[in-house]
Amino acid sequence: MNLKNIIRELVLATKVAFINGNPKLVGRVYGLFWKPKSVIEKRIDIVSKGINEFRFLQIGTNDGIINDPILKFILRDDWEGTRIEPLPAPFKTLNKLHKSNRKVKTLQTLVANTAGVLPLYHLSFSNKRWATGLSSISKQNLERLIDMGYIEKRALKYGDPLPPNKADWIAEIELEVVEINQLIEIEFEGSLQLIQIDTEGFDHVLVNALNLEKLNVQMICFEKIHVPKEALEACLTRLRNFGYELLETDLDILAIKR
Repeated sequence: MNLKNIIRELVLATKVAFINGNPKLVGRVYGLFWKPKSVIEKRIDIVSKGINEFRFLQIGTNDGIINDPILKFILRDDWEGTRIEPLPAPFKTLNKLHKSNRKVKTLQTLVANTAGVLPLYHLSFSNKRWATGLSSISKQNLERLIDMGYIEKRALKYGDPLPPNKADWIAEIELEVVEINQLIEIEFEGSLQLIQIDTEGFDHVLVNALNLEKLNVQMICFEKIHVPKEALEACLTRLRNFGYELLETDLDILAIKR
């Protein structure tokens, strides 16, 4: 590991320890100095400020801090909810981040449209954030990124040696799977303000699996860039049919219940 990466890891560990030890203070700092930028952040901001007890579920959280879309809201507005990450290395950081915060629960599990056991595919040669953030139930998504040359470029940037054989770049682990509707019933009794999803190409499957006739979910935010166009359109049509308004950025979609 080169000096730049060592410093990067030390800075991350320091941030995690400070947030864990001072969540209220960090939240107040965000309240004073941080302003939402994207249209999605601005809409979540409006809803969050209007609700005293904001409850959320985040699926595919990774370490919960680097480039995280909702951490500032969690700390600033004292959200209550559950953050889920299946991969062991980033989950360890996530768990440390909220160890002292009783309002935020962390779970290491897979969430899917059916219960059981499924493989999670991840890059075998690095536990850095850039690499763990690409883990997915879809092996094809990782294979596509390898074929594009994206993985090789990122590994070079972050100083991660690549195995000589490309077939060894992807590893898999089998994990217990929690069905998404069952999870929401257990953790939230079927009612919450936000579901935040980032599962590298599996997002639309989870959104389509939501029992929206029964659940009370005010907002659903998910990543769109790895979802095939036709599958994405079908997912968005379903959300519209259930009375959701849609906001889009280049990367994500926010569905808001009218």
